[in-house]
Amino acid sequence: MKDIFDECYLGDLKLKSRIVRTGTWETETEDGGFLTPAVFERYKKMASSGVGAIVSEIFALDHKDRFFPYSTSLNYKGFIKDYKMITGIAHEYDVPILGQLAFFYYDDGENQKVEANEITPEGIRKLQAEVIMAAKKFLFAGFDGIQINMGNNFYLARFMNPYFNQREDKYGGNTENRVRISSEIIKVIKSTMDMHVSCRINPWDVRKGGITADESIAIARELEKAGADSIQLTARTISQIYDKGEKHPFLVYVDDLIDAVDIPVILGGSLREMAKINDVLNNSKVELVSMSKPFVAQADFLADWKENGEGVAICQSCNNCYSKKTSTCFKYVE
Repeated sequence: MKDIFDECYLGDLKLKSRIVRTGTWETETEDGGFLTPAVFERYKKMASSGVGAIVSEIFALDHKDRFFPYSTSLNYKGFIKDYKMITGIAHEYDVPILGQLAFFYYDDGENQKVEANEITPEGIRKLQAEVIMAAKKFLFAGFDGIQINMGNNFYLARFMNPYFNQREDKYGGNTENRVRISSEIIKVIKSTMDMHVSCRINPWDVRKGGITADESIAIARELEKAGADSIQLTARTISQIYDKGEKHPFLVYVDDLIDAVDIPVILGGSLREMAKINDVLNNSKVELVSMSKPFVAQADFLADWKENGEGVAICQSCNNCYSKKTSTCFKYVE
C-alpha cells in the first residue's frame, strides 16, 4: 500500500513524502523585492512539516510582465542572499527545492508582447538565453532545479499550442517543432548545469483546435527526449470535466501519460484530503501529488496529518488567494 508519507524519489532527488508543494504568487516583499520575515517563516513551516519537495512561488523574467507585481524577482539586489537563505531552510530539513519560472508576455526588444507567430528567430534565441540565465541564477541561489511553467496560459504553453502557433519555420507546424523552443532550452540547461528540470504542462486545452490529450502526451515525450527530469500536470481550466467533485479530473488521463514516459509525473489538481490522496495513490499509477492553496491557508498542515494519520486541509478552495494574486489566505490569518 502506498502512503503520502512514503520516502520516494523525484528523479535523482530523494523525498521524505509524496507531496510536492507548488507555489503561486509572492506578495510579502518590501523595498524593491526583498523578502519579509513572513516568507522565511512560511518556508520553515513547510520544510519542517513533512513535505517531499518544494516548488517556489513564480519568478518572472521581466518587470513588464503581466504578473510581475505578484511574482518574485530574479533581478533585485538581494536575490542571491535572500534565496540562499530560503534554499538553506529547505535543505536544513532535507527537502529539495525548485525555482519556478513562469512568464505570460515576452519582450523581444521590439514588441513588449510578441506572440508565437510574430517572434523572430533572433527573438527566440534571446528568450531562450534569458530562461537559461534564470536557471543559472537559481543554481547560484542554491536551488536543486528549475520548474519551467509551460502550462496554464503562460507564454510557452501558448507557443506550443496549435491554436496560437501557425508558424511555418522549424518552430511551428507539428508537435516536435512547436515544442522545439522549450526542448532547446532544456538541452542547454542539462548539458551545462547540474539541475533537475521539471516542466508544468496542460493535459489538454478547452479551445477548439487546441491541444488534445494525445498531443499533450506527445509534448511530454518531446520534453523527456530533450532531458526533462519530471512532468507536473496543471491546467488552464479543469471545470468542464469535474464530475460533481466525485472524480479527480486528471485521472482520466494521468495513467496514460505515466505509461508513455519514463520520468516522474506529478499529479496536480485540487486534492485536499489525506484519505482521498491515498486512494488516488493506491488506485492509479500516480506516485507524486502536488498541492498549492492548502499551503497558503496553513503552511505546516502536513505535520498534523503525519501525527494523526489522517486529515483534511483547512483550505476551502475559495480561490481568493489565486484570483486576487496574493501569497496570504483571506480566511485563515496566523
